[in-house]
Amino acid sequence: MHCHLECARTIGAIKQVLENQPLSIPKDWGAFFLHFPTGGAWDVPSTGWHMDGNYAGRLSPPCGVLIHAMLTDVGPRCGGTNIISGSHRLLHEWFAKHPPAKGDRSTQMRKSLQRHPYIRDLCTAGDAAERIARFCDQAETVDGIPLQVVENTAAAGDVILMHSLVLHAVPAAHTGAEPRFLLSTSVQEPYW
Repeated sequence: MHCHLECARTIGAIKQVLENQPLSIPKDWGAFFLHFPTGGAWDVPSTGWHMDGNYAGRLSPPCGVLIHAMLTDVGPRCGGTNIISGSHRLLHEWFAKHPPAKGDRSTQMRKSLQRHPYIRDLCTAGDAAERIARFCDQAETVDGIPLQVVENTAAAGDVILMHSLVLHAVPAAHTGAEPRFLLSTSVQEPYW
C-alpha cells in the first residue's frame, strides 16, 4: 500500500510539472547510477555537461521531466548530480536564437551551446577555488537569467524532478564515505 501511494504521489507530481500534458508512464523506471567515494578535492565539473531531451524543446509547458529517485542519502560534495539552476531558460533562449540545423543531434547541439560565453567558461578547466567561487558560491546573471551550479543533495527516498532542458553533469569528486545510489529516468515527448 505504501509503495502504491508513493508511486501515485510521484506520478501526480510529474503530471503537475508537465502541466497535465498527456503522459506515457515509463515501462521501467530507468537506470541505476552508483558513485563510489573517490577522495580528492572537489571541483566544479568542466566536462560532461548535457541535458537529457530535445535541446530545442519547449520551455513551457515543459517538453519533458528528468527524474532522480534517491536510494541513499546524498550530502554536499558526496556524489550529487551537479545542475545549473536557470539553465533551462538559457538553453531555450540560445536555441531560439541559434536554431539547430535539420538533422542535428545532441553532439552538434552541445557544440553549439558551448559557444555561449558562460557555458564555454564552465567547460574550461581552471583553478578549483576560483571555479567554485564563480559558479557555485553565487548566482551569476547572464542574459537576464540567474545561473548557479548546485548539487542535487537529498535524503534516501526523495524524488527530484527537473525540467528536461536543465544542464547537468556527472558528479565531481565524491568526498563522502558512503556510495551514492539513485535511479534515473525521464518522461519526454518524442522528438527525433
